[in-house]
Amino acid sequence: MDKIVRLTTCNNSYEAHILQGALQAEGITSVLHNENMSNLYFNVISGFSGVDVLVYEDDLQRAREVLEMGKTTVDD
Repeated sequence: MDKIVRLTTCNNSYEAHILQGALQAEGITSVLHNENMSNLYFNVISGFSGVDVLVYEDDLQRAREVLEMGKTTVDD
């Protein structure tokens, strides 16, 4: 059985869905965790409203590369 690990925690579900789309475009399966709580408690409880992006451990390195490519694109 493949182990699922946390790639990152996004500030909100919008960011998480953008990242999930980028991962999917690269053939990487991901799952969002805590999305409903994030929407419900957005800006109410600091540090509680993040959305975890989970991937299979075997895909973690490739997923990190996708994440870094996105950060570079956003910063430019």
